[in-house]
Formats: sequence, structure tokens, C-alpha cells
Amino acid sequence: MLKIIKNKLQIKGFTLIELIVAMSVFVILTSVAVGGFINMMRNQRIVTAMMAVNDNMGLTLEQMAREIRTGYNFCRISSSKIQFVNAKNEVVRYRLNNESVEKGISATSGSQTPGCDDASDSWFSYGKIIADNVSINKFDIKVCGKNIDNSIVLGNCGSGDSRFPPRITLSLSITSAEPDVKKIGVYVNTQTTVSSRIIKK
Repeated sequence: MLKIIKNKLQIKGFTLIELIVAMSVFVILTSVAVGGFINMMRNQRIVTAMMAVNDNMGLTLEQMAREIRTGYNFCRISSSKIQFVNAKNEVVRYRLNNESVEKGISATSGSQTPGCDDASDSWFSYGKIIADNVSINKFDIKVCGKNIDNSIVLGNCGSGDSRFPPRITLSLSITSAEPDVKKIGVYVNTQTTVSSRIIKK
């Protein structure tokens, strides 16, 4: 009996201080690991959202460039709005509206071009041409060259004066429309220049 009691007295355990220290270290390491994992997941979501934005913006720019390339009688209405006649003889406009690019088609044909001003917007039926996950901060249009219709004067393209075919430069600053990504303020700047293939002979 005495031997059993003696053996029980020799059993060692952790003190309260050791348990508190061990638990504190475990909690700190777990918090750091979980915080790092959450941060990694958030960054992955941001990168995925921006990749989707780039894909959608690329498609939109390609659509606009294709139509501009075969268009004529260009008119820059404002820094973010352009009008021209496309290959189908439709009078079209591209504009920035509510952080999105819209395309407007006029009820008139190319032979009855509406005026080159904001007042003629009522002639156009507009529709969004960019995905909902894209938010556009800036849409800047620069136009230069020589139009088929000499009454619409374009800007100077440089040393060649305005003898070049119409040259349109589209500059955009885009981000994701997701609130978590948008509040970080990560913007991608993209630009393309397109020359019209239809020139005055």
C-alpha cells in the first residue's frame, strides 16, 4: 500500500504557468496561420477578378476597334464620346455612361448623319457592351486625320498634318466592379490606336 502511494507522488505534470504559456503560443501561431490564409484567399479573389476584367475589356476593345477600322466620317463629340458611320451604313456612337461603355445606334442611315453634338443623343438607342463585373474609371478618346466628309474636321496627327486617314486612340482605366476589389483602388490602364481603312481618294 505504501508503495502505491509513493509511486503516485512521483508522477509529474504541467504547472499552470506552463499550460498558459503553451496555450498562448498555440493561439498566436493559429491566429497568424489563419490570418495569412485569409489574406491569401482575398488576394487570390482580387487577382481572379482583375483577370476577368482584363478578358472582358479586351473583348470590348476588339469589338470597338473592328467597327472603327471599317468606319468613316468620324466625329469626336467629347473626350468620352465618338460618332461615326460603320460598315453597315449605321450611324453609331460609343460613350462612357455610369462607369460602363455603351454603344448607340441611330435610327438614321449614314446618308442622314445626325449632328455631331450631345443634343443629337435622342436619335440613338444605347445599350451596354461591357460585362457587369467591369467598372470604368476613365474613357478618353483622341481623333486625328482626314475624314471622307471634309466638313467634319479632325485633329492634327503630327508632322503629316491632317492628311492621314482617321486615327482613333482609345484609353481606358478599369477595375473590377466588386466592392471589395474596387475599394482597394487597383486600376488597369489600357490603350489602343486604330486607323480607318476607308480614306478619301
